[in-house]
Amino acid sequence: MRKLLPLCLLSLFIAPVYSEAVPVNCPGTASTTDREFTLTTDPLGATCLASGNEANDLNANDHDLLVAVGWTVIDKDENPDELFLNDDWFSVTGLGAMSGTFTIDPAAWGAWGDIAIGFVIGGGGVDPKWAAFELPTGETSGLWSQSLTHGGGLSHANLYGRGTPRDITEAPEPATLFLLGSGLAVAVRRKRAKR
Repeated sequence: MRKLLPLCLLSLFIAPVYSEAVPVNCPGTASTTDREFTLTTDPLGATCLASGNEANDLNANDHDLLVAVGWTVIDKDENPDELFLNDDWFSVTGLGAMSGTFTIDPAAWGAWGDIAIGFVIGGGGVDPKWAAFELPTGETSGLWSQSLTHGGGLSHANLYGRGTPRDITEAPEPATLFLLGSGLAVAVRRKRAKR
């Protein structure tokens, strides 16, 4: 029983670190809109910042709605020839489709305190046409989707930054915690053996 105690205590540390992916809907009121956007990240979940019916609202220029409230356009994943602050920090799969993935270079978190993604759907006459999500600190990948099987697919996605960089200390992975706990258990066992 005493030999199992360190491993039991270790499981208390591992359980909270390993969690399920969290989907977040935007605008979050499917009964009053035609379309709902979903962003799935792991483990903390994103925040729906806003959604709207004018595709030009997220146009990655000075008239962009998020730019108007303090965000800076870092990158736009539509045309690799367009130059933004960091044109290689952001990648989205699923252009022209109803779902896909996104990835962000971790270096983005070294330059900005907050990061958001805006997704714009083309055509289809369905509202809302766009949604923007703020990401949990340190998030670098996830899934995006929209609820309709008709209408246009993804036109483009914008990456936004705001604020000053945060000191991001990554949470230890479960395997790392297991190795640490195993090492501690061996050390305790050796110490007892020497007595």
